[in-house]
Amino acid sequence: MLGLSKANELLETRDIERDLNNLLLDAEREDEIWIITPYATMDRLSSLKRTIADTAAKGVNISFVVRDEPDQVNPAKKHLKEAINNGLKLYAFKRLHAKVYWFEHSACILTSANLVDGSFESSTEIGLGIPAGRLHGEVFDWINSIIVPGLRELAGASKKAQPKSKAKSNSKSRGYCIRCKTPIDSNLEKPYCLAHYKSWSKYSNDEYEEKYCHVCGKSHKSSLLKPACYRCYKKQ
Repeated sequence: MLGLSKANELLETRDIERDLNNLLLDAEREDEIWIITPYATMDRLSSLKRTIADTAAKGVNISFVVRDEPDQVNPAKKHLKEAINNGLKLYAFKRLHAKVYWFEHSACILTSANLVDGSFESSTEIGLGIPAGRLHGEVFDWINSIIVPGLRELAGASKKAQPKSKAKSNSKSRGYCIRCKTPIDSNLEKPYCLAHYKSWSKYSNDEYEEKYCHVCGKSHKSSLLKPACYRCYKKQ
């Protein structure tokens, strides 16, 4: 099963459906999941719809992204109604064609398969299963840098359901993740967003070169050891 293997795995049509279900079932409370599929007409994918709704009900943070067109947005709202009521966040993205299923602690799947009946009933699909590790982290970087800035909120947004990479409170000073520039609470001892801290901690190199100043967010050769640019450091 994908997620237990330490190597990338080629997935055929039935493998994709099976592993999506299993990865959803294995997710734990407060885990982050991204389901990115242009089309989500799931009239006969009742088992998968149920699994998504039940996973959201456990307190798993699921962000679901579809193509920003009425013919895709409306079916997604219909088929994900229960999951949205359970906390799933639904977004739209213009001209979306990528199919990415990303699970925080286990794996991700890059595939040709949309979440539509035909993908699993009559189409020949292929996917690449990627276990947690460097490439898995790079896929999350792509989501943060390419997908997140272009999202249009459709349903399910609430304080409880905000993406983990966002700052959780406005009562504290704002800082920036030194790897992806995501707004986070200002703390020179903790200059990473949660996802990139987990990625950094796999190697734990205090001097690993990053891209941004934690204080001002401007481009800067930073690190955990020196997270702020000279100007911002002098102001601390």
